[in-house]
Amino acid sequence: MIKVGILGAESPAGGELIRILAMHPEVEILAAQGNGLEGIPLCRHHHGLIGETGLSFTGAVDYSRINVLFVCNPMSFGSAEYAQMRIVRPDLKVILLKAPKGIDLESHGVVYGLPEYNRKLLVRGATGAMVPTPFASMALVALFPFANHLLLNGDIRINVSAPKAILDETDLKAVEAEILLRLKEMQRSFAGSVSIDAEASTARRSSLMEIRFSCGLTLGQMEGLYNVYDDHHFSFATLSEVEVSEVAGTDKCVVSVGQGKEGEALLRVVADCRLRGGAGEAVHIMNLMFGLHEKTGLALKAIDFTKTPSEN
Repeated sequence: MIKVGILGAESPAGGELIRILAMHPEVEILAAQGNGLEGIPLCRHHHGLIGETGLSFTGAVDYSRINVLFVCNPMSFGSAEYAQMRIVRPDLKVILLKAPKGIDLESHGVVYGLPEYNRKLLVRGATGAMVPTPFASMALVALFPFANHLLLNGDIRINVSAPKAILDETDLKAVEAEILLRLKEMQRSFAGSVSIDAEASTARRSSLMEIRFSCGLTLGQMEGLYNVYDDHHFSFATLSEVEVSEVAGTDKCVVSVGQGKEGEALLRVVADCRLRGGAGEAVHIMNLMFGLHEKTGLALKAIDFTKTPSEN
């Protein structure tokens, strides 16, 4: 069994992660650190856990007892703590859902945890991984097949329709920079810009993204680029139109391949932003790090809870 510790388990991301890991067949949660919540049962703070775990929040995580550490709240883990942890446990797998401030991730060998792009690095001994932000994960899954064939030759325009709660916690300029950095890794010749416009939607947790850029390929040729994902389990391309209900409660990222005006690619991308670029992708990364099948613990829809007005 993989022994798990969680920092920032009191956060919404921590709750999503616990709901998945509580039913993961290869995982035992040993410690769930929650700021100010030590001794309180997890199921009293996070919905959907009654009958799934009897664990209570802990005040600290004993690194010597665990195999993997998830960091869900950057306030709970600074650069000094990270450095000390690495001295004590250089072999410990660390998965960052949020990047702690002040840590030079590159110098610590932390892999950018987009499985569709860095799966080999994650499988072959990586001890640290950073989960992409949700919008970056969606955009990069859609664009990687084009970058892989050196086909990105101009500016990329992205429009996102997402729940207000997702938008409120997202720094769009930082996401633009994240996407641009990774595209230049994927295709060194890429010299275009990335711009994102966003609008609030009525969806609860899933987002719809439209990506436009110059492309002279036919529709069939564009669809064929996505064969690169044939041996992946959470990324799919289709010629049909897709809506957010297609992916809600899953770690899937689905790309609808289409054409806009003449000479323009139009990609519609849907994903659940609490799982893709969040807890689902974090567990996906863990599975790869420990040599498990990618879908282990992620094959079914995650527990999904909607508060009623009386519970706010």
